Parts: sequence; C-alpha cells; structure tokens
Amino acid sequence: MPAPEDITATLLAERLPLTAFFASVTRDFHLAEDVFQEVCVKAVARAESFETTAHLMNWARLIGKNRSIDILRARDGRYVGLSDEMLALLAQEWPDESKTDAMQEALDQCITQITPNNRELLRLRYFERRNCTDVAAIMGRKIETVYQALARLHKTLGDCIRARLQTDSAS
Repeated sequence: MPAPEDITATLLAERLPLTAFFASVTRDFHLAEDVFQEVCVKAVARAESFETTAHLMNWARLIGKNRSIDILRARDGRYVGLSDEMLALLAQEWPDESKTDAMQEALDQCITQITPNNRELLRLRYFERRNCTDVAAIMGRKIETVYQALARLHKTLGDCIRARLQTDSAS
C-alpha cells in the first residue's frame, strides 16, 4: 500500500500524460487540468486501496475519463466524443512518462529554434485555440498563408523532434 506522499509523487510525475488523456476526452486543456486535480484528491483519499503503481494509473485513467464525460454531460446534456472502445484503446497505447518527457523536452528545444513569427502562429493556433481564420486576421495574413505556414511548421517540428530523439537514444 503506497503512502499518500507516494501517490501524490506518482500522479505529479504522470501529470502531463494523464492531463493529455483527459484532454482527449474533454477537448479542453483547462477542463482536463481540473479533472486531473480531482483525480489527485480522490486518489490520496483512497491511497490504501492501491496495490501497485500500475493499479493507481489504471484507476486514475478510468476515474478521470468517467469524470470528464460526466462534466461534459452536465454542461452540454450529452457527450459527443470518442467511443468507449476508442478511449480504451487509447488508454492501452498511451505512451509512458519517460517517452513523453523526452518528446516534450525535444519539442521545447525545437520551438526555441523557430522564428518569433512562427512561435506567435503556434501560440495563437494551439495555445489560444483560435481557428485559422482568426489567426490570419490577427496576424494580417491570408488564410492560405496560415495553412501553409502551419503545414511547414508541423513538418519542421516533427523532423526536429525525431532528430533530437534519435540523437538522445544514440547517446
């Protein structure tokens, strides 16, 4: 039986993959963060019931998924998202923390190498969740230009991440 401190440390170490999993259900990163916090509180309250770390993580994914769906149903009256089968497959294939840490670090390093204009484009599109029409208007660009820039950025960042991960694994 892990101690509450161990539960907390484990969940915090797995924060990014868990939150990303919840965000795949909610389609809202801020809501996924709220769900993660609720899962942490519930896990600490029932720390004595977890036999292993794997048991804790499976429980956290299931409870978080169910809570995410409950919140969406309460808000919208229904859940329109991934099917239970797809969510189960996603949970099984979700990458482990060490892989996501390396990928996140590689992405962070790659983003520092792009131009400030491209960083702004990424911020508006993905962090502020604006559609491409809004991004084009804000940046004073044609929408086609925004689409092309995003496509080039995806390729550039993908190539950069793969190269960094390959370099790290060869070390």
